[in-house]
Amino acid sequence: MIADLDFLSSHPFVRSTARDKVFGTIFGSALGDAIGLYTEFLPQHEAERSYPLRKFSLISPVTPVRSDSHRSKFYTKNAWTDDTDHALLIILSYLHNEGKISPRDFAARLQIWIEQGLRCLDRPPMGIGQLVGGVVKDPAFLESPEDVARKRWIKSGRHVAPNGSLMRTHPLGIMCVGFDLEKTFRIAADMSVVTHADPRCVVACCISTALIRGILRGEIVVEADVDAILQQAYDWVKAQPELLDPGQDAELTPREVAGLLDLKEFERHVHAKSWDDLKLDSAQQIGYVYKCLGCAILALRLGMRQTASHFPTSPDVFEDLITDLIMCGGDADTNACVTGAILGCWVGYSCLPPTWSNGLTHGEWLGKKTGRLCRMVGVACGSVEAVKEIDADTAPDGGKGLLSKEELDRRERDIILMILTRDKERKEEEEGEKQKAQGKGFGRWLKGISGSSSVN
Repeated sequence: MIADLDFLSSHPFVRSTARDKVFGTIFGSALGDAIGLYTEFLPQHEAERSYPLRKFSLISPVTPVRSDSHRSKFYTKNAWTDDTDHALLIILSYLHNEGKISPRDFAARLQIWIEQGLRCLDRPPMGIGQLVGGVVKDPAFLESPEDVARKRWIKSGRHVAPNGSLMRTHPLGIMCVGFDLEKTFRIAADMSVVTHADPRCVVACCISTALIRGILRGEIVVEADVDAILQQAYDWVKAQPELLDPGQDAELTPREVAGLLDLKEFERHVHAKSWDDLKLDSAQQIGYVYKCLGCAILALRLGMRQTASHFPTSPDVFEDLITDLIMCGGDADTNACVTGAILGCWVGYSCLPPTWSNGLTHGEWLGKKTGRLCRMVGVACGSVEAVKEIDADTAPDGGKGLLSKEELDRRERDIILMILTRDKERKEEEEGEKQKAQGKGFGRWLKGISGSSSVN
């Protein structure tokens, strides 16, 4: 499937740099996801109150996660969430099918994930999005995922455009490194519409995928190159009738069809000047795909400016930008997952903060899969055949078989018990802190009484 990888031979360092950037993409995304969980769904002021030092570490001493009902659901410390799981489904499908990109195989794996989770790592399905859950659980999903997604979008009034397909698309940028831009856009679109038919979701996926492809190929080196991809992706989706107006609804006027991919709305997000411009913690639009895309583009622009003025690139660039992003609150893990992929591709794995990368749960496993991905796409030298026998976990069931109903029920009970136990511990801790604070106040009051009586 590899079309054009001649660029890898242009200089002895190009291949090693491309490999570093592939690892930066996959690990940057997973790290953004894991760090983003610290502030996911918090308003900005609450994120700042909970983490006043604005520093996070996944190695000892690990930064403690804020104790609340949302974060208590995630029982594995220092781990990514469903965002990275979904991206891994695309990677595992690609590896298992020896370099074939198959939206249908991904759809089948996603249906397994909804019930079973990520079997290869025994990860339960935590954080199922409302749209993804509704589409995948439809009885007709496997027969025609695109039709189910399209009908659900139309039924919603053509307004629902969440970030669920954008958060998983970044591996496609690596897989498309040898393809032309037209084919890259088509592959990204085909994978998006498995669950997300809205043209805003599609154009966002096209942009993320194309940016990663372009950075890997050395074709995106300045902000003008980013702007060119933004325009090309927008124009391409606009020119595809089946993507611009899913369902080809005759009831819509030409103006209404054009409004489905409004240029001003698009430009307002991809040309944001600051995090504040994006209002990432807005409760009404917390998972809006353009917000997620906008923060990734902004971070890339800022990263380009910082790396242009400082050589070599410091790990602080990635850490500081991702930290600034997640401290805005909102859908922080998904925003940082998407941003981490693109920014990680730009700076490379060697410039990711070691206090994050060295503490990521399942990091060694992820490294092995990324290494094989590099070999499969042709970025790294080496035989794919040599690792086939030990890569059984790329199968849809993770090489372990699917859990029975009894096993699923038992796991669900264990998770519920864990959540209830953590909630109980959290409430006891809060009550203890409250009583402690009241005790201090009472002590100060007594001291004041004692002091005033001694004066008299």
